[in-house]
Amino acid sequence: MTSTLAVLLSGRLIGQVERTRAGVLRLTYLPEASTPGATPLSLSLPPTEQSITGPRVQSFLDGLLPDNSRVRQSIAQVHGADASDPLSLLAAIGKDCAGAVQFCPPDQVEQALARTGDLVPVRDSDIEMRLAEIRMDQDASWTMSEEHWSLGGGQQKFALRRTDDGWAEARGTQPTSHIFKPGIYKLRAQALVEHISMRAARAIGLDVAHTEYTSFKSEDALVITRFDRVASPDGTLARVHQEDACQALGVVEKYEQHGGPRVEDVVTLLRQNSHTAAVGRRNVYRFIDGIILNTVIAAPDGHARNYALLLDGDQVSLAPLFDVASGLAYSNPSNRVTAMSVAGNFYPETVTRDDWARLAERNRLDEAALIDRVNEVADQIPDAMRDALDEIDDWDGQSSELAKRLLPAMQEHATRVAQRMRSESTPREPVAPPIPNDGLDYGSAQRSHNGPATATRPYTKKDGTRVKGSRRTPGQNRGN
Repeated sequence: MTSTLAVLLSGRLIGQVERTRAGVLRLTYLPEASTPGATPLSLSLPPTEQSITGPRVQSFLDGLLPDNSRVRQSIAQVHGADASDPLSLLAAIGKDCAGAVQFCPPDQVEQALARTGDLVPVRDSDIEMRLAEIRMDQDASWTMSEEHWSLGGGQQKFALRRTDDGWAEARGTQPTSHIFKPGIYKLRAQALVEHISMRAARAIGLDVAHTEYTSFKSEDALVITRFDRVASPDGTLARVHQEDACQALGVVEKYEQHGGPRVEDVVTLLRQNSHTAAVGRRNVYRFIDGIILNTVIAAPDGHARNYALLLDGDQVSLAPLFDVASGLAYSNPSNRVTAMSVAGNFYPETVTRDDWARLAERNRLDEAALIDRVNEVADQIPDAMRDALDEIDDWDGQSSELAKRLLPAMQEHATRVAQRMRSESTPREPVAPPIPNDGLDYGSAQRSHNGPATATRPYTKKDGTRVKGSRRTPGQNRGN
């Protein structure tokens, strides 16, 4: 088993993580890692002179690796690593992790700091083969033998670098720029559903990761632009540090039903770690938007690992939403649940005005403004989904087939959400003593994490006409 790894953050050596003789993971920072204004590795692992051990270290490392133990085993076989040991896996694939953290054996630090590695061009047929392999084999390795990047989560995926000439494998310590997902094999057109869900959310003004739905010969894929990578003035790709909410809270379980974080936990985290009250309000506002969206579109996987925080010195901001996909095209309504509840209610078909009122009370939010925001999203999202599907060329019939399954269900569900919001709340005992609300403004515009306020209907021109996307022919992008 690998015993020690060097830890780099934003191209700087900050410490090491090791396994003690007792088998416990231990993180030790270098003295210079705790300088004022330094970006922390994790909000749950602040720089300290004392070594840190226990579940917080385990949670952070686990969040960088695939959830599926069989995928870990396949990756371990490709790289000659030990699938049961996160240090062994990160020694092999930790040179390009989520955020700006990198791991390598101590004798490879200079190589990692020098940012060595090649960008090897790949053809559409190469991408087609990789997509087909991980789509058909749920346990296949996500990485190739010369790649050293790591991604967390449960869905099959891989990462590449977009260059001026096309796509390339990022080898050595080169960063990747985009994530490719073929979708969940057992759910028809799931990758397209995710693209439509995220495209629609982005269109109505929510801060959502940019996606494309693209064909690579016979295989379609959702291609996500990484928000933790930005182009530098010198033309290189810089890493931006991030962590998910489980890592930030120092917990392993991601589902609330199984003891994972609740809305209240994430709201408290954001308020306590935002460097000003105004930023805290904006972060909470955008997080609650995610809860509203996942409930209104009945998205089942909005757990705490699918909310991320961007860390820059002492500044914390909620990352764009990602991994958002409606479940309305698939399951029976009685089986639909959300990963994070609205005041204890996990069933989007039955969430009431009272549930939202309790959520507002527990989190010191303005109840009326929150209800207005739920209504706003429910009113706009059906048309936005229809517009997003219109952007997809239906040359293979996939989008029209999906439209029949998704759009009527979405309209019906949104209508019921709005009806439940109009119902009068019944008298009830307060869940907690009255607390002054947070002053959040769920108005008609919202601000992205790095841009100006945007209208909630950006897909509509000033004259009221809708903005349509371009069509494509086979082999071209299926929408942006």
